Amino acid sequence: MIRYLIKNNIKLMTRSSINILAFVLAPLLVAAVLMSAFSTLMEKYENVGTFTVGYRISGENTGTYIKEALEKMSENNDITFSEYPAGAIEDAINKKELACFIEFGANEYRIYEKEDYSIQGKITEGIISIFYNSLYLGQNAAQAADITVNKADFIPPVDSVDYYGIIEIIYFGWCAIVCAAALFSNEKKYRIRNKYTVSGVSEFKLYLARFISLAAAVLAGIAASAVISSLMLGVHWGNIFLSAMVVIVSVMAATAFGIMLYTITDSMVLTIILAFSIVWVWGFFGGSFETYMFSSLPESLKRISPIYHENRALIEILVQGKSDYFFSALLYSAGIVAGCSAISVFVSKFKRMGRK
Repeated sequence: MIRYLIKNNIKLMTRSSINILAFVLAPLLVAAVLMSAFSTLMEKYENVGTFTVGYRISGENTGTYIKEALEKMSENNDITFSEYPAGAIEDAINKKELACFIEFGANEYRIYEKEDYSIQGKITEGIISIFYNSLYLGQNAAQAADITVNKADFIPPVDSVDYYGIIEIIYFGWCAIVCAAALFSNEKKYRIRNKYTVSGVSEFKLYLARFISLAAAVLAGIAASAVISSLMLGVHWGNIFLSAMVVIVSVMAATAFGIMLYTITDSMVLTIILAFSIVWVWGFFGGSFETYMFSSLPESLKRISPIYHENRALIEILVQGKSDYFFSALLYSAGIVAGCSAISVFVSKFKRMGRK
């Protein structure tokens, strides 16, 4: 009986194939726009490598200790300090291809930076500032020069193509109920639900048939979108098996959530309004528009959104092969499936009792 119901539901949904086609085209169009808009913001950071800084020492109470300190800093870091005691600073910077130039005075220093070497300039500023602050704290030059740059653990960067190519698949997957518009409208038009009620089919079986057919249709649409985006836009997914698990459970949660709203409201228009409003808020917290890495929203608000858990799990799986949010994404989505399904079946049974 379930197989017949699923087959019939899919047949009703295909009468309005434009809804399924929307799940193929919409993520591609929105992702392409966001990829272009945020491509500069999300450019991958490239290591500046080694660079050379020129310097000159003048004034009283300065001399050998600064040279020794700079030589020691050159050994510990990817910076070479070269002395240019004479000549114009501008000529030294341009002719010697220096990233910047430091002029040391008696109790002060001045850093000249080139516009094209802003990152190197900031690195130099930081190192020299720490060096001078250490001297003022009473450390000798050798101690003050003992500055080593250590690389901290961090999540590898992701560009806008991969980020939005993945994120928009999840976001539009949560709009699954749109795919069921033809199914529910035809059920009302031809009084199909009444026929099922008379036939004695349980509400659980009716729900299961709706759930499986709708989830399958949405998965087919976004799977096609994911394949096209990978081939045409160059979107990467990392570990396909882990990513697929997150996407599948996400679609199942979205399906159960949408069916629950329709079961309660019994209005397709109201269901779509409620679903879109809630999903938009979840997407706003979850990084569907502004990337969750750059978002200033409190972490507690982000974690309320199931989309945040799914987005973060997929991005971290892509860039580092694993994610601490993988299981939370699965459990959160599975909880929504169980809770929304139970509510849908209960409400359907309650309405059936009222019709008797």
